[in-house]
Amino acid sequence: MYFEVLKKVANGLNRIDVAWAIGASSMLNFYDIVKKPSDIDILINPKEKNKVINFMNTLGEYGDLPDKEPFRTEEFFYYKVDGINVEFLGGFKIKLENDSIYEFILDEVSIKKGINFNGIKVNLTTLEDWFVAYSVMNDPKKRVPLIKDYLKDKKIDEFLLMRNLNQDLTIDIKNDILTLITY
Repeated sequence: MYFEVLKKVANGLNRIDVAWAIGASSMLNFYDIVKKPSDIDILINPKEKNKVINFMNTLGEYGDLPDKEPFRTEEFFYYKVDGINVEFLGGFKIKLENDSIYEFILDEVSIKKGINFNGIKVNLTTLEDWFVAYSVMNDPKKRVPLIKDYLKDKKIDEFLLMRNLNQDLTIDIKNDILTLITY
């Protein structure tokens, strides 16, 4: 059922022409890093929330998700579609220990890969960006070493990591990024 819901949602988001890409465990599943994600996490442009909601109202039931510390996401809501939670994050942000705000940049560079999934284009965010995002979250699900291990013999997109270095991240996170670049 999970993949059927993903196909329905992806097809619709492509039709309404919004910037979107799956992330977190949903994206990691496509790289075989995580098995059986329980929900679908989709990053969107917060300015396109209403277009997304108008479409998603045709598929499922809307629900607000409360922001909790340390998250500062601008738009955070979900839809229940055929028993699967489809969570939308518009303007995904996290407050860091140094009181600065990390922002997951969603643009044409971070929407790196559009895969053909049974005839439907599914946009994926990048492993590099999620390496940083999970590091910022203090890696509650221990995904950073899994991503790092996956990337060890792959070509890394240094641009994505370097632009994250330009954010006001903690020195530990910056060092982790630099370590990955030179890995």
